[in-house]
Amino acid sequence: MSLNTRYSANFDWTSAPLALIDLGNNIQNSNNTQYNGQINMTTLYNKVPYFKKILASNKRKQKGRNRVSRTSNITENEEEKKKDRFIIIKHAAKFILGVKNISVNLTQNKGTFIPGFLPEANFFGQNWAELSPGIPFALGSQREFITSAGQKGWITQNENINTLYKRTNSNNLVLRSTVEPFNKFRIELTANRNNSNNQQEYYRWSPDDNMFASFSEMRQGQYSISFISWGTAFSKDNENSESSVFQKFRNYRNDIARRIAPQNPNYSGQIDSTGFPEGYGSTSPDVIIPAFLAAYSGSDPLRSSLKSMPSIPLPNWRINYDGLMQIKFIKKKFQTFSLGHAYRSNYTVGSFVSSLEFEDNGTGWSSTINSNTGNYFSQYEIGQVTINEQFSPLIKLDMTWKNSLITKLEIKKNRTLNLSLSNNQLTEIKGSEYIIGTGYRVKDLEFRFRSGGRGKKITSDLDLKLDLNVRNNETVIRKIVENDEQTTMGQQTISIKFSADYVVNSRLNLKMFYDKVITNPFITTTYPGAITNAGFSLRFTLSG
Repeated sequence: MSLNTRYSANFDWTSAPLALIDLGNNIQNSNNTQYNGQINMTTLYNKVPYFKKILASNKRKQKGRNRVSRTSNITENEEEKKKDRFIIIKHAAKFILGVKNISVNLTQNKGTFIPGFLPEANFFGQNWAELSPGIPFALGSQREFITSAGQKGWITQNENINTLYKRTNSNNLVLRSTVEPFNKFRIELTANRNNSNNQQEYYRWSPDDNMFASFSEMRQGQYSISFISWGTAFSKDNENSESSVFQKFRNYRNDIARRIAPQNPNYSGQIDSTGFPEGYGSTSPDVIIPAFLAAYSGSDPLRSSLKSMPSIPLPNWRINYDGLMQIKFIKKKFQTFSLGHAYRSNYTVGSFVSSLEFEDNGTGWSSTINSNTGNYFSQYEIGQVTINEQFSPLIKLDMTWKNSLITKLEIKKNRTLNLSLSNNQLTEIKGSEYIIGTGYRVKDLEFRFRSGGRGKKITSDLDLKLDLNVRNNETVIRKIVENDEQTTMGQQTISIKFSADYVVNSRLNLKMFYDKVITNPFITTTYPGAITNAGFSLRFTLSG
């Protein structure tokens, strides 16, 4: 087990222009903190004698293990049951002990920018007579500082200052683990969360109140977290581009609204004419986003999270398996034979800004209903949220034959779901890709030609490659309020690529190629097309 921590800080002092000295100087600090932790689980397992024995080689057997007592059939059966029970426990333990390592990486960046700072800077950025702004601030401290600075007279009282006081905060968390439940079967798990939350306001002197006050306070940021939307990844639309998952999403809005409304102490308890709780209608962002996440993750809307920004990152994975080489038939025909699969899904809040109309009366819940929408004001205004899902690949088969023929079969899928809160519209982009690739090396291919009246011979390897790629893309716009779904874009692209490479010598390379791309649109407003590119290239390298 190991843990490494790194801290760095920065401090800047910028003088005000001489003509505007009354507006004060600008000071800024920042810090960066990194935590890197790692646990080697194999070392930990070996501390326990029983686990160490399980992880050791299984080839050794105890003497007399296969001897069977002939005293009675009852004794034989009991021994067989005990042995089977031990084997089951042993394999279960090996599966559990498949976690090989765990790593945690956390990076935090914080900063503060203060305008209108009056004291001058000397050594180490300090005004030693007043000890301002202080050693902690110069070393990157992010404790609330501007209030005490104003009370000490370090902030200008000039009302013409129009520079924002800012505080920044960003966090990046990455979790990784490697799991080998059995030999040659490797799973790499990854979970991550990335968020930034920045605060800005005008901090000025208020003559009416005879004190400093904050004006136009605003928070803004971005959010991204690893997600699992596997449950709906393979759902298909009907011939009219209608999606059953989208209909669930629309229906889940009422379930979510009825769960969230009673939690708001300001809720009147009334149900409106559409069947939704008053203040949490069908277009409320506080309702739509949780319903969207529940529907497309395949979760139960009566148990799913009500948060627009989930806090726990879910693991994505990559799987590789080479154990099929242990099968005699495969071992006889192939040099290598491996299977692969990878899944990645990410949920992103593109940007969020604090709502100026949001008021909670100290309860943490909105107390004011927007007269235009009939919904409670949300704490943050969110324009768009996105789920980006990729099977890259869904399945991949890599084979190298005994005769040096290389074969690759691969299937990929991807899906992007853009939910726009400004027009209550979901844009779904779906893609699938099928790849067949092969390659072969003709060794020591010989060419003879005459040069200067004499015959010459060239011997080198000829590399042949052939790839066939079929990709389908489709874009469907789904309108939430109107309950309308329509395909707006889409096409099938077929790509054929062939190449032959021959290395004449260390300086000269000859290549012949043939590429063809065929496009077949899914909508009638676009025409099919094809592009063919063929020829040869001669590459000569000049050595220095």
